[in-house]
Amino acid sequence: MRADAARGVRAQLEERLRANDRPGAVRIAVEAVTGERLDIATLYRDVLTPLLVETGTSWQRGDVAVWQEHLASATVRTIVEILYPGVLKVRAAAVPAGRKVLLACPPEEAHDLGLRMVSDRFDMAGWTTYFLGADTPPAQVVDAARALGVDAVVVSSSTHFHRVGLRAFLDELKRHLPGVDVWVGGAAFAHDREWPADELVDLDAVLRPGAREAASPVAGATVAADDGAMPTDDEAMPSDEAAQGDEGGPVDEAAPGAGEA
Repeated sequence: MRADAARGVRAQLEERLRANDRPGAVRIAVEAVTGERLDIATLYRDVLTPLLVETGTSWQRGDVAVWQEHLASATVRTIVEILYPGVLKVRAAAVPAGRKVLLACPPEEAHDLGLRMVSDRFDMAGWTTYFLGADTPPAQVVDAARALGVDAVVVSSSTHFHRVGLRAFLDELKRHLPGVDVWVGGAAFAHDREWPADELVDLDAVLRPGAREAASPVAGATVAADDGAMPTDDEAMPSDEAAQGDEGGPVDEAAPGAGEA
């Protein structure tokens, strides 16, 4: 039933976005949750993330313009912000996980929408979250992780271009944060088979009730929109979206599961 509902909501959203109807798209998504057709996590994982990924892929094929990709991202961001009080309500009722996570994008990575959805999913699973967002210097991530006493750091990359610098970024985090899990995800990892499996996070596995010891991500997952994959944002967009994004040019975000963050 939920799968059918998700497909229906996604089809409606796609129709509204084709008509450039941001208010209509926002209303459909929000009412799907308030009307209890979908919960927020399902909306993020099965509707918004794949919608962004497909939009990014369409941009890469030349089927949609940059402004259309940005409009889709802006629409999804509005939906996520409107639903945040609902995220807090679910969090208040969740069994505390007893763990803390910091979420950030590396330098020059402007797409953080997928990662934001991943952050919300950690919240709803009872984790304490610290979302730093886009373009965060490694020294600041290290300082924040130490000051906040986090158990894990989740990093999102939306394009293959950014993966080049991501390796050094992750190595620096690991060097300065012994004992802290460092996970990666995002659109750039949606179909990855070469990145070290112990760094790719399986969001569904990590957030499963009783999965406190699931510190090691499962190969194939990507944080962020996969919950696909660590959500992409403008995000979710490209990575199957590549680009520059929400704030700059086309995106590649698609994010959290390997594709999600």
